[in-house]
Amino acid sequence: MLSGRTSITSLTQRVGGAATAALVAGALALGAAPAKAQEAGYPRAIHLRYEAVDAKAGGNFVIWLEREKVWHGLDPRLYPAVKYVDVTHLTPAPGSPALTIVEVMSVNSTTPEFYHIAGIVRFKVTGMTLRASNIPKP
Repeated sequence: MLSGRTSITSLTQRVGGAATAALVAGALALGAAPAKAQEAGYPRAIHLRYEAVDAKAGGNFVIWLEREKVWHGLDPRLYPAVKYVDVTHLTPAPGSPALTIVEVMSVNSTTPEFYHIAGIVRFKVTGMTLRASNIPKP
């Protein structure tokens, strides 16, 4: 029976050196080979596609460009609702700023609008769902 003062060394003395060696060897064998670090491949591309939940009504899309906001879905004439939004983030090399290409298709249009942005991009999507993405799951 083990008391509160029993240490690992006294436990290994009781079990025996050969059994401890077998236990350690088994633990190492189950651990398999060590993982190897891999270089991240560049250029990196992250692609996201959002589509409106209701195709006729469309969804809302807001993008912040520097100090300005561009609203889609705010006004039916000036900024109509959106059918879909395609966002592609490109990182050409380590330490370089990300380049982002945003394609926005309005409900009442047959030609999409494109935004080409360098640096950090923020946007808000409402009334739309994420349909496609190449972001790996954790």
